[in-house]
Amino acid sequence: MNEAFTHFVGIDWSGAKGSRHAGLAVAVCEAGGGAPKVVATPSGRAAWSRSECARWIAAGMGLPKRSRALVGVDSAFSMPFIDKGSYIPASKLPNSAQELWPVLEAACGSAGDLYGGPFVEEHSDFYLKTGAKGSRFERRMRVCEQRAIDSGAGPCESVFHLIGPSQVGLSGLSTMRMLHRLAGDPGISVWPYDPPASAGTTLVEIYAAAFAKLGGHRGKMRGLDTLNAVLTSLKSEQLADMPATAAGGEHAADALVTAAGLRMISGERKYWHPPALSTKVRRTEGWIFGII
Repeated sequence: MNEAFTHFVGIDWSGAKGSRHAGLAVAVCEAGGGAPKVVATPSGRAAWSRSECARWIAAGMGLPKRSRALVGVDSAFSMPFIDKGSYIPASKLPNSAQELWPVLEAACGSAGDLYGGPFVEEHSDFYLKTGAKGSRFERRMRVCEQRAIDSGAGPCESVFHLIGPSQVGLSGLSTMRMLHRLAGDPGISVWPYDPPASAGTTLVEIYAAAFAKLGGHRGKMRGLDTLNAVLTSLKSEQLADMPATAAGGEHAADALVTAAGLRMISGERKYWHPPALSTKVRRTEGWIFGII
């Protein structure tokens, strides 16, 4: 990295239907060792919307001019491709992630707040939903997701599996709609499809459980003592109080730990150059920052 990041933002994303989301939390910390802080919505509403979060990122996140921010979003930036040579077999989808994002936007454009449901309905044969298993459903994984599992970082779920609290499919689709809207901004880069921005904002996909594990904890972080123990392990100052947010304690905790974790590892070359991140993987599937 040619220049150090000045700010680190953790976002615990939500793919749920609706306009405001209890599962969406945002936290930020500055370079150094200060404790991260939960970010309130710019609108003053109790809970974030995805669209509001996208606008907030595009507007510079309230950071000083000439800041260099690393933003980690706990969601998928692409879909499995390498295993089948296609995102959806026998479909007319493109063969790169950055070309996939506008296709998702076109398919889901009528759905409010970046919701990804219409894409799922269009390709329902490939998805496992509550009460319905598509005839062509497979528990497909991206290269980085399988690497996360093999390394012990956490039990990643397939983006085609839409049942239970660990499902990430709808979350990823809504995130890719957001990336399509942000990708044209010259002050924003999306890694690993773009190189990290020398100024402005770099967005990376993260896995919050991997940062918690890096901080010595497995499972959800419930309670201030547990959260502070993880923050200490991530070389961060502790919090005086557990955040009281619409997102709830565990979602806020994930965002806080993500911000602190990004700060701790962002200067290490190995995380920007994982061995399995080939040119084809980079172009089609992307990578989870923090997995090597």
